[in-house]
Amino acid sequence: MANYTYPEVDTLKNKLGVRNSQELGRIQGQFVTARVYELTLGRGPEGHFDAEHLKAIHRHLFQDVYEWAGHTRDELVALSDGTVASEPEMKQAGLVFLAGRLIARTLDRLATKLAEAGLLRGLPRDEFASRAADIMAVLAAIHPFREGNGSTQRMFLSALAAQAGHSLDFTVVSKERMLQVSIAAVEHDNPALMRRLFNEISDPSRVSALRQAIELLEKRRFPWNDRYLATAEPGQPVELRMVGPIGDYFMGRTGTRILVGNLADLPSPHPQTHQTFVFLPGAPAENGGIGSVLEIPKTAPEDRAPTDPTHDSDKEGHAR
Repeated sequence: MANYTYPEVDTLKNKLGVRNSQELGRIQGQFVTARVYELTLGRGPEGHFDAEHLKAIHRHLFQDVYEWAGHTRDELVALSDGTVASEPEMKQAGLVFLAGRLIARTLDRLATKLAEAGLLRGLPRDEFASRAADIMAVLAAIHPFREGNGSTQRMFLSALAAQAGHSLDFTVVSKERMLQVSIAAVEHDNPALMRRLFNEISDPSRVSALRQAIELLEKRRFPWNDRYLATAEPGQPVELRMVGPIGDYFMGRTGTRILVGNLADLPSPHPQTHQTFVFLPGAPAENGGIGSVLEIPKTAPEDRAPTDPTHDSDKEGHAR
């Protein structure tokens, strides 16, 4: 049983009766953008950062589009066409998500660990970013909803950051980068890219660098959302091909990525456009660098999702 899509087309059943997936995506985007804005103004659901809070955020974001908004994919949802929707087993883009029978208990376990960690309050920015990244990886592996997981996770983590005294700016994260870091964390048990991303989007200076790069790319009508766009990692040398300066920053390219760095860190004289050079970003300003604080614990293969992203670094050793 699934019943989430219309039988004659591969389009999710929706309140608008739209049968074309592209058209539905366009309309859904408009509704969700408006609901996201409401959340940023504090006009959405509040909660205790547990399963009910996560569901409430999903319900708020997708209430205009889906009857099953706010329901996880393991639940049985009676739809107005007389069918019952449920999709406990699900995979997408090569990722196999958590079995439906484990969704509720895993979300509850995550909420318990998060509460025990004081909702990550009182942590330095880099440590908060690392632990929040691990929570994102857990939620990505669970994939609790049939549709709308990314938007829901981002709003959930943004609210968590705000109450902990930090910020996470997902507007500078390209779709391609989010896809790659999610695959690395979920499918390959490699949290480093997710932690690096969260460290960047919690750092106002690096957010500013990314935003300036995005503004330039948009002016040139370059599809930056389809590229892996990041700031250069402090202390890690990388071979780049110079694109050009943008204010106090510059853009360079590797074979598959666009990186943004500080002009002040470039060798003198500065590399010319299209010139290939080795770039060594300045040393990190905070202790430990990126990705060195925590490790996502591993669980049994049938669970497919890590369950304790709030642990301390000396409490590792979960069985795989």
